[in-house]
Amino acid sequence: MTYMFALKPRAPALTRTQRMVLRVDGERIADVEYRPDIDEHASFDQVGRMGAERLVATAAGLCPSCGVAHALALCQAIEALTSVELPPRAALLRTLIAELERAASHLTTVGDLFAALGLPAASGVFAHHSQLLRETLENVAGKPAGTLLIPGGLAQDLALTALDVPAAIARQSLGALFALTDRLLSGRGLLARTMEVGAISTSAAEQFMLSGPLARAAGLRADLRIDAPYAAYQTMPPGLVVQEGGDVYARLLVLLLEALESLKLVELAANNPPGGPIASPLPTKLPNGIGMSGVEAPRGPLRYRVEASDGRISAISIQVAPQLDRLLARTLLTNSCVDDVALILLSTDPCDACLGTASASSP
Repeated sequence: MTYMFALKPRAPALTRTQRMVLRVDGERIADVEYRPDIDEHASFDQVGRMGAERLVATAAGLCPSCGVAHALALCQAIEALTSVELPPRAALLRTLIAELERAASHLTTVGDLFAALGLPAASGVFAHHSQLLRETLENVAGKPAGTLLIPGGLAQDLALTALDVPAAIARQSLGALFALTDRLLSGRGLLARTMEVGAISTSAAEQFMLSGPLARAAGLRADLRIDAPYAAYQTMPPGLVVQEGGDVYARLLVLLLEALESLKLVELAANNPPGGPIASPLPTKLPNGIGMSGVEAPRGPLRYRVEASDGRISAISIQVAPQLDRLLARTLLTNSCVDDVALILLSTDPCDACLGTASASSP
């Protein structure tokens, strides 16, 4: 028997309905046909005519859930091209807003997972805190939040009184979510619904070159914030969260524990900001050449490559972390129960906005 399955709108980072054909034998899925429906962006097609402010604003608007990561990767690539050194205050404040974004993104997905599990009370708590963090991010950094960043640092400083808010929100969310997490994750019902469901082995994760939370839930230990520190991660690295199960439970646990780690970093950064300038000046005319940068976005490594010629950026290319695709969907869903399809796919935290980003160059 064949079924058409539609994943939307319950996956929070999907902007388009994703459909797949499931061939079912009895109660188990025998085969999967999935071809992601993405809207390819051409946002940088006039890059040669765009100044730095517009380039960053464009990057910040590419994805509603990880725009800070896009803006940060672009700024760092331009800084690598120009050999500009980031002031410590700018580095720390960049880290603060990046971790606010990560916590908000992860908790949104966690909330949707608990909704899919039929636990509306828990879902509502996570949804409330994710919305609170998103609002805090926008109040501190603007909308979209990535526009606070400029090549060389920040567009404007954040007053100490402004930093009191994310510090208080992070502390409040940590207190509420630690207690809830401890109670929920040991529940027999949750374990029965999520353990050994939609599992991917460490060797398969390596074969598919997975990264980010999806890979760390399958035992891979890579995280650019630790392996190739940028911004302020050299002095305040996150705790590495790794699980071995590779199943829905492991992915849920990684997202939740990483969100809590992010909240710890937000509180630490907001309570200990160094003084000094918030930006270093860039040369009036950019040197010809190439600059590259990678950041650990909420869904894994996000890499930007910029080329400059005649004193301006002439081309930008973007590489995003591997996500749910035809082969991964087949691996995760084959032999699974039909009733678990939504839960399995939600646990991969798919994002079609990032997958739609494309290389661009000036005409």
